This record gives sequence, structure tokens and C-alpha cells, in this order.
Amino acid sequence: MFTYWKSQPAVFITYTQRYIRILVGGRKHTYTKYIQQVIEEGTIQSGEIVNEKRLIQQLTGIVKKHKLQGMPTFFSFSHHDLLLRSTSIPLSVPENEWKGYLYLELGESFHLPFADPIIEIVGNHRTEEKVDVIALAVPEKNVTSIESILTQCRLRPVIIDVPFLCLYRLFAEMNAIDSNSHVLLIHLEYDVIQLSMFHNHQPVYVRTMSLRPFETFSAFETRTGFQYMTVDGDEVIFRDHLATIEKEIARLQSFYQYNLQNGKHSIDTICIGGDHLLISEIASNLRRDEQLSVFHLTEDKWATKDGIQIPASFAELVGLSWK
Repeated sequence: MFTYWKSQPAVFITYTQRYIRILVGGRKHTYTKYIQQVIEEGTIQSGEIVNEKRLIQQLTGIVKKHKLQGMPTFFSFSHHDLLLRSTSIPLSVPENEWKGYLYLELGESFHLPFADPIIEIVGNHRTEEKVDVIALAVPEKNVTSIESILTQCRLRPVIIDVPFLCLYRLFAEMNAIDSNSHVLLIHLEYDVIQLSMFHNHQPVYVRTMSLRPFETFSAFETRTGFQYMTVDGDEVIFRDHLATIEKEIARLQSFYQYNLQNGKHSIDTICIGGDHLLISEIASNLRRDEQLSVFHLTEDKWATKDGIQIPASFAELVGLSWK
């Protein structure tokens, strides 16, 4: 239930290399509209905004057209530099000081590949000797940039989350995933795949990798203003994507079983979402393994309060709205 802004609606927003997606909702998960616009080529590359002025112009137009000015805004941060790190904290450190302890240990016992991170603790396990924590880290400059863009577009940023946590939140609740499950979450877009692993409802691993780019796209717009793209041919690239994705899934299944679980446990649940055209085929192939539970989001899960179905590619934003 949306209790944190009372009766005021909120904006949930993310972008990929191809799209800006926005979901607008009120209390009790009632959604009033969903918006998708194609982003001009070269505006975003590998999650990095390379033409900020162009993105601001486009987003400002959306905000003005749909009267979203001043609304509290939740953003799903899709930058490729986000990462997870496991580390230990002494039992003597109070829980409310864990983050501060990690900041103090940066460059000493806690190492990150970028300076000035924003750190959030997204999992922990306490033993008799220490507390093992899982920290999510993103570059502060990228978060600051996003906040600035949203503010310049007359939105009011209040919370930033990340795609794999948004999606897992949704899959776990909709499918009643047990905490003992060993989960591989696959988020598959046209240009990128993000693979994350969860156990005890806590993330233990995340990896983001780019896919071979398609050569040509065609853009369309429906009567309601919803924009989308189709791939023109490129069957060779589709086959390359399929081989790359299935190879990476198999590699991570092995990595999880033998490196992270010392051979004691293996992936038993796979959740797959996104907007790539191969998602259904990949889900079907995975279901051939009878030891796997495979969950795949379809187009009939959510609707606006007027009964208009919301595309499955908006699952990330639905999950964000459940935060």
C-alpha cells in the first residue's frame, strides 16, 4: 500500500538504452497510466547518459504533456556500474552504524573499483564471531546526475532503487518464492542482460553485460502515444544473443553451485523478465529441466484502474512501486 505519500499519486521511472518508461500510480497499487517513449540513438550508452541535454528535453516534454510536475518520483537506477560486495563487520558495531563502518573502511578492508560510492546494505548474516553483510554500491556522481535531471524536469525524486531488487520483489511476492530457494533472476533487454542471484530473499551476486547490438530498428507510435521499436531482421544477431545468453546462464549456474555453495546447493528457481523478443523461447528451453521452477512474466498481470493492460516490460516499475 502506498502510505508514504498519502493520497498523492507518484511517478515511477526508468530508462534503458532504447526507452524511457514511466508508471503513474496512487494508493493500493492502482495505476492511472503508463508511458513509453523511444530514446534517440546515442543518448544513453551502457547505462551511461552521454547526452544529458537531449534526455532532459525529452523527459521535460513527457512531464509537461502528462501533467506530472512536482510529483514524488521513484527511480530505478539501471547504470552498469552498480555492484554487490560481501564483507564482514565486527559484532561490536551496532546495526545502525554498519554503513558508516563500511565508509570508514573504504580502501582498507573494504574495496570498490570507483571513488565516492553510495552504499546500501541489502543483506546480512550474523554468526558468533562477526556479521557478514552484502553491500550494494553505485557511483555517487551517477546518482547525483539522475537526481539533477529529474529535478530539472520538474519531478521530485524521493527514492532510488535498482532493477534487480525491483524485479525480485515482484517475482517473490507473486510466485510465493520460498526463502530457501536458490534463485537466478534474468533481466533481459534488447542490448543488455543483467543476471542476479538470491538466497534467503537476499541478493548474493549481480552481473551486467552488453549484448551484440542489432543493426537496424523501426520505431512506431500507437494512437495513445505509446512508442515502441521492432528489430528489422537480424536473425544472425538473434541466434548470437540466444547462444550468449544460454552460455552465460549455464556458466552462472555452475559458478553458484561450485564457487558460492561449495557443491552443496544449485540454482532451483529461475525468474525471467524484460522486453527482449527471445524471452519466451529462453523460458521454454529452461523448463525442459524438470528440476527448475521457471517463472516468466506475461502481458496479463497488471492493468490501469480503467482496465487497460500494462505491458510485462513494465514489471521493473511495478516492483519499484511495491517498495
